[in-house]
Amino acid sequence: MYHGTCPLGYKRENKKMIIDETTKDLVLRIFNMYLEGKSYKTIANILNAEGIPTQNNKKWKDTTIAKIISNKIYVGDFEQYKNVQGKKPVVYMNVVEPIITRAMFEDVQAQKEKNQKAFCRDRVYIFMQKLLCPKCGKIMQCKGSGGQKKKYMYYHCSDCKTYLREDLVEDSVMFLIMNLIEYDMTVKKYFFPVLADKKEQKTEKLDKEISSLKNQKNRIKEAYIKGIVEVNDFEEDYIVIEEKLNLLEQKRIATIDINRQTFSPQQIMADRDVEKEKLIRSNKFKDMLMVEWNNKTKEEKQEFISKFIESITLEKSSKDFYKIENIRFRSNFLEQIYKLMDLGMFDVSIPCTKEKEETEITSTVLMDRKELKEYVERLNNYYEVSYYELKNLDAPKKGHQKKYLTIDETNDNGEKLFKLVELISDDKKFPQKETNRIIGEIRIKERVV
Repeated sequence: MYHGTCPLGYKRENKKMIIDETTKDLVLRIFNMYLEGKSYKTIANILNAEGIPTQNNKKWKDTTIAKIISNKIYVGDFEQYKNVQGKKPVVYMNVVEPIITRAMFEDVQAQKEKNQKAFCRDRVYIFMQKLLCPKCGKIMQCKGSGGQKKKYMYYHCSDCKTYLREDLVEDSVMFLIMNLIEYDMTVKKYFFPVLADKKEQKTEKLDKEISSLKNQKNRIKEAYIKGIVEVNDFEEDYIVIEEKLNLLEQKRIATIDINRQTFSPQQIMADRDVEKEKLIRSNKFKDMLMVEWNNKTKEEKQEFISKFIESITLEKSSKDFYKIENIRFRSNFLEQIYKLMDLGMFDVSIPCTKEKEETEITSTVLMDRKELKEYVERLNNYYEVSYYELKNLDAPKKGHQKKYLTIDETNDNGEKLFKLVELISDDKKFPQKETNRIIGEIRIKERVV
């Protein structure tokens, strides 16, 4: 039983702690804004500007935000004697309904530790608190050049005298950014039911709100692409829409129970892959991802990176390019990845030789034969589909072997390669043993009308 002072939103009724849905949304939003890189003061200013009342109807302060994101009650735990001098805190687990996941809470606490260190605040740095010095491993500080020369923004380690230029960092990790943008867009459009893990509630109203906001966002994008408006004309509206979408999408994930849904994850994935194939054929896929990134303000770019990445270590590869030595993703993001892998829905790129050129092909890992059957059946709604197991698979040897598979873009039957699948033969452990790995290829042909 919880006996402490009621934190934000909680009320006692019949000796129990309860919280209303509106305040749940607010708490979740505060945690999300902090993970996106916003400071205590910025969050407080946003809530005050929107006229959102506090529990005592006073103005929001940075100290109030700090207390909220440090309170374990929002993951369901009560910490007794936390601020009592001479007493050791005692944590009681799962005493109230959680609002946020433990992974999100841990991410926020890790972000707090980083933010306590000094960094440059007079400009917006996309990779603030994310780059680690390749020599000593410390967080690189933000620094801008001045004078009459062209101004650059840098990340530097004062101990090792290491400097990384921000524009070159962005160019060097662009392939990673594009993958994260694709993932983010896929989650928002397709994977909500798959990533849900809480109680079932009706989501029709949420779906309608999300659809309306997405339509507004798409209209703005189309107007910009066609040259009808300039960035400054819609920047504020775009930011407001994006923030509302993020909040609604988080709420939607939290209100669907995957165990009571009748959808098939493989059906969802097939629909996603068909849409992606159409964009690739029209040569619009990479352009779409790049437009999504370039349309973001620097603040939005910073928030996007913070949403997924814990830290990156880069080494200089050439004068104008850095290579990734190590990358750590946020635990909240990794939780989603593990769940998708367990459902046979996670794609990786497999190096191969195609049409005598070295390239990479999309492959879904950890899919069993039942899941493969469901995926192919759904795909048959769009194309004539064939599946072949690659009998001449040359399993990787120890060490690096880049030429992993030899694939023809189109086979003798005129069937185009759609994607590869890595089937499991025993359990869903990753990576699979070499003797258990079965690689198959899915090929498609357009239906003859």
